[in-house]
Amino acid sequence: MTLDSDSDADLVQRCQSSAGAEFDEAYRQLFALYQDRVYNTCFRVTGNANDALDAAQETMVIIARRIGAFAFRSKFSSWVYRIAVNSAIDIRRKRMDAPRSGITTIIGVADGDQMMQQAADETVGTEPHQQLVSIENQQLIQSALSDMNLTFAAILVLRYIEDLSYEEISEVQGCSLGTVKSRLNRAHHSLRELLESRGYDSTLLT
Repeated sequence: MTLDSDSDADLVQRCQSSAGAEFDEAYRQLFALYQDRVYNTCFRVTGNANDALDAAQETMVIIARRIGAFAFRSKFSSWVYRIAVNSAIDIRRKRMDAPRSGITTIIGVADGDQMMQQAADETVGTEPHQQLVSIENQQLIQSALSDMNLTFAAILVLRYIEDLSYEEISEVQGCSLGTVKSRLNRAHHSLRELLESRGYDSTLLT
């Protein structure tokens, strides 16, 4: 099922118009639809599975709490990506400053943890798009992303790993197309410099 399909809109509207068990069921389906993308984005930005799980859980909690205010002025998936990226950046910034704490989802700790862990198991090994890097170098790329400026890392993840268009990234990051292109050029340059400093032939990047 593709994101932002009629089914997505139906699930969002069901979440907005229901309560109790009906909300739980609609949200559970929405959770299952987006959990892999959310986890994968959080993993690429944070650089490790534990922080990614925390950020993904936080993302889904925020979605559950704020979905009633979503007004369909943008793609729902763009809204989800924005929350995921911000959550991942917050977790990464706080990584060395505070101990990690558990987050309870609206569908319960056990169910939420189990579903996110399943997403983690399925997506940690997912290969990044060939536009960015060949399979054998994905660990080196991930290491570089983890050491980069957070804004640059996030835009590279959205463009080359999640395969979002410039227009979609503009929606996610709330900036103009010109800003997206400028940030992406600077991010790509930063990535090349990091890779070259570690002995990687950055001319293989496309």
